[in-house]
Amino acid sequence: MRTGNRIGVTAIAAAVLAGGDGPLRDAPVAWYEDDRRHVPEAPAERRVNVMRDGLEETLYRPLGRLVNPGRLIRRIGTIFGGDHVPRAANINALDEVPNSTWFTNRMGLFPMSPEQVARGPTRSAGPDRGAPLVVVSAKTEGVTPGFNVRDARGDVYVVKFDPRGFLGMTSAAGVITGRILHAAGYNVPEDFVIEFDRQDLLLADGVEFTDLAGVQRVMTDDDLDAILNAVDRLPDGRWLALASRFLEGTPIGPFSWTGRRKDDPNDRVPHEDRRELRGLRVLTSWLCHFDAKQGNTLDVYVEDAGARFVRHYLIDFASTLGAGAGIDGPFPTACFEYQFDFGASLGRVVTLGLREDPWRRVERPADLPAIGYFESTEFDPGAFKPLNPNTTFANVTDRDGYWAAKIVSAFTDEQLEAVVAEGRYRDAAAAAWIVRMLAARRDAVARHWFDRVPPLDYFNHDGGTVRFRDLGVERGIYSASGTRYRARVSATTPRRRTANETDWLELEATTVDLRALRPADPAQLPFAAVKVQVNRGRGWSRSTTAYMALASGRVVAVER
Repeated sequence: MRTGNRIGVTAIAAAVLAGGDGPLRDAPVAWYEDDRRHVPEAPAERRVNVMRDGLEETLYRPLGRLVNPGRLIRRIGTIFGGDHVPRAANINALDEVPNSTWFTNRMGLFPMSPEQVARGPTRSAGPDRGAPLVVVSAKTEGVTPGFNVRDARGDVYVVKFDPRGFLGMTSAAGVITGRILHAAGYNVPEDFVIEFDRQDLLLADGVEFTDLAGVQRVMTDDDLDAILNAVDRLPDGRWLALASRFLEGTPIGPFSWTGRRKDDPNDRVPHEDRRELRGLRVLTSWLCHFDAKQGNTLDVYVEDAGARFVRHYLIDFASTLGAGAGIDGPFPTACFEYQFDFGASLGRVVTLGLREDPWRRVERPADLPAIGYFESTEFDPGAFKPLNPNTTFANVTDRDGYWAAKIVSAFTDEQLEAVVAEGRYRDAAAAAWIVRMLAARRDAVARHWFDRVPPLDYFNHDGGTVRFRDLGVERGIYSASGTRYRARVSATTPRRRTANETDWLELEATTVDLRALRPADPAQLPFAAVKVQVNRGRGWSRSTTAYMALASGRVVAVER
């Protein structure tokens, strides 16, 4: 069982954002992106044409990527260690993502208790039940009906039900995934699993809604009863649902996975080049979040510390952990194939159906009706497919994948147990299943990306000794007994031209003694470069290089 918590970060300073391969500077590393500047007026609400968006992501953009000359040339370059796309545009000198309105560093950089992970973004235990929940609006269309309620504090919640026949499946998945993504660093709403009686609901006066006949009229208690009667109940006659608290601020529609919001002056990095959005593919594969579409994102115009700006959210996680929020519930091809997967279909035709698709071997546990198609045996982190192709996910480089896998691998078994408990599965065996699958898939994600980028990280310089950590060994992915390390040390100019490089030094531990560096002119060579590699029985890995400023002793850059 994975235990313990890991990282502490000292002296996080605001500085100018600089990428990992720019000139070396003896200065604090940038940990904050300057994207909270005051925007006097809310940007216009952005509306998405679902059909057009589906065509673009499924057909036009994949074809564009296929025939793009620059992408083709760069893909050939991957043979020699390059990337198929330019590197992420919003990383700092340590190859990390700074805090922004998109992302806040939590898991992986800072220690979090199981209780903190389980609490997520919530500031309460859910809707205040000191008085009846007042129904202020309702809907009858869609996969399942639902309504909005106002609690005793005046907070408004969207109340959503599980598809009929799958009680507790999507509501638990929605809460669990939201809390995990929050711990990973993303902005998400406050979601809760709630139970209630009919007497806990009070219909507000004059609530208008559109009935099943398409007629807009004032809602009655009979209409509310009809909504409730259309969904499953608990054995004791009460209802179970997911309650999602309205986000504070003014919603202005979903963000796009590509380009920028032109009427937001703080939105300066093309979204497909943001590492936290590229890396989200790794987390969605772990969580089987196949419905990561534009419609499940939301930009909100907020006010904080006297400034108004746009904050970017991920929302609606009901179709995760093998669950499906559609009318038919979960389906086995989720996370294995696109909704319209021409490649998979052609493959079946070419092989005459003789090759068995991996999703055909996936089954739901027969004795756990609250569990969908969520398993670890057939899980391949590199083969994950959302419902529709995603341009940003297609831009994931090995370094982006490693960054996200480092976060995924940081979740301990105790943290997973605590967060799964928030899903309030009625069967303890169902909760235990989800924990086991999350842990097994976590380790598969880590191994997939750590095999591509050696997980040598968190370099620290203290008194002439450089220490680093092997996250693969620390987190149980590789055996310590079969692992060896070596390093080379050199003096370096600000432009990373090296001199006096040592031979490879075999290391007995994850430490490097800078006394191996021959003296150099500090005016011309003010930095030291420590290049480290790891061998796990399959030859030496590619190098990870950390740069130290000799005058201050600080680590100023990391290259992978």
